[in-house]
Amino acid sequence: MIAGAGMAGLLAARVLAEHYKRVTILDRDRMPDNPGFRSGVPQSPHTHVLLGRGAALLEALFPNIRSEFLKAGAVPLDWPGDALWLTAAGWSRRFRPGISLISLSRDLIEWTVRQRVLDDPRIEMRTSTEATGLLADPDGTRVTGILVRQRGRPGSDHTIGADLIVDATGRRSQCCRWLTTLGYPAPEETSIACDVGYASRFYARPPQERDWRLLLLQAQPPDHTRSGMIACVEGDRWIVSLVGRLGDRPPTDDEGFLQFAATLRSPLLHQALRGADPVSPVRGFGISHSYRRRFDRMSGRPAGFVVIGDAVCTLNPVYAQGMTVAAIGALGLDAELRRSPSSDLTGRLQARIVRASADAWVLAGGEDLRYLALHSGERPPLRNRIMRPYLDRVVRTATHDRHVNRALLRVVNMERSPYSLLNPGVMLHAMQPGKAAPPEAPPLAQ
Repeated sequence: MIAGAGMAGLLAARVLAEHYKRVTILDRDRMPDNPGFRSGVPQSPHTHVLLGRGAALLEALFPNIRSEFLKAGAVPLDWPGDALWLTAAGWSRRFRPGISLISLSRDLIEWTVRQRVLDDPRIEMRTSTEATGLLADPDGTRVTGILVRQRGRPGSDHTIGADLIVDATGRRSQCCRWLTTLGYPAPEETSIACDVGYASRFYARPPQERDWRLLLLQAQPPDHTRSGMIACVEGDRWIVSLVGRLGDRPPTDDEGFLQFAATLRSPLLHQALRGADPVSPVRGFGISHSYRRRFDRMSGRPAGFVVIGDAVCTLNPVYAQGMTVAAIGALGLDAELRRSPSSDLTGRLQARIVRASADAWVLAGGEDLRYLALHSGERPPLRNRIMRPYLDRVVRTATHDRHVNRALLRVVNMERSPYSLLNPGVMLHAMQPGKAAPPEAPPLAQ
């Protein structure tokens, strides 16, 4: 039984169907018949990039899904070959080949995956059904079911029994309260105040040809903390997202949106919008904190209950890691279930899920701590203070060095660990004195 039909829940259903006779997904929303917004995924109107590793894992779980995305209008792109990318250190050269990405809306990603999941006769979905608690055996050592209610139907509370309950309800998860109600301690939690705000809008893609499919203008702290991007997506559209941090929220009115765009480090994004027609309202979204809960370190836990996805680790969405972490976690569940049974299967499953977010947390958390230090004056941890000058050097070198550019992008796309940037070959390139500077102007495609 899986509570939550977002990406984490759908991917978990895909792998659990290989190990259980029947898998049921519950969600409080009604599902749209076509790719479209639903209230349970408030971040969906904003830019979503399917990172390189995430795309590969989805293809492994759902063969030929890349072709389905492309048939529906998704846009293939090579990063950085098809991108104008203003890094914190300057413009990146457009090396080819780079990392192969697919640019498409979150609505299309989730709808396509949901259709593939529900094609499996072993999987069913119950919509407008909200999880409200857990049912345990008399001694409280095993979860045996879930308490649910039908939305909009008072008095519809009932229980559903299951061999395994998976909480994939995301940021709004009540898992900690459910566990304490059963007499278990809440997990250890690490939290970082990121206070990031988005404003996004879809535009009809202008007819004039451009030599890029992605325009990415990153922040440059401490002087420039705003960022923005344009990505080509299905429907011959652009999705435009503006980002502010630590209380600096981009406006959601027409004039304010454009004024914010004009303050970015390069005028290119604002100039591109002058000749583009909006086809949606401006929508805002934000999160105040990123957090990681160590369910794997709990002194006690009930068998039969596993927490996955954003309920375990909510990452700053700026880094586009969430869907890839969900896919890594799903493959981890599959790997553990294929191992020989043990008395602590639940513990093994939970440890795999927590481990799936480890690299993403290191990468995103380090950047978030940097911004927090600028805002609060607090010194980052010693490890971050030691590593920051070197990582800045890596980013600068990556703008003009093909080898380091590739190494950095493989980390950003979660194909390699952040610690791979300490590889001697990367360090040798990054630390050489007198290397060339980043291009002064946006580079042409190579």
